[in-house]
Amino acid sequence: MGAVCYGKAHNRAGQLFRMAAYSLDRSATPLGDYLRRMKAKIGPQAAHTATAHKIAVIFHVMLKNQVEYDQRQAQRLGYKPTPIQEETAA
Repeated sequence: MGAVCYGKAHNRAGQLFRMAAYSLDRSATPLGDYLRRMKAKIGPQAAHTATAHKIAVIFHVMLKNQVEYDQRQAQRLGYKPTPIQEETAA
């Protein structure tokens, strides 16, 4: 059985970014606001693609610059981020 494909693309990373964009429809985040603005301007399909591209660019910049996720937003949402403690090999 083949991979699920949205549109013509068969790129798994692209599919994941599009799935992330689809999940932002009712999200009260800046990316959710962006998606809704784009839906009003260019329509739902193009808006999801544009939002997926925006997520991909953010992801790429974070990887390229080795930037950590800003934990202040997570704390405002009520999460308590804890650092991962690495175990030493014995």
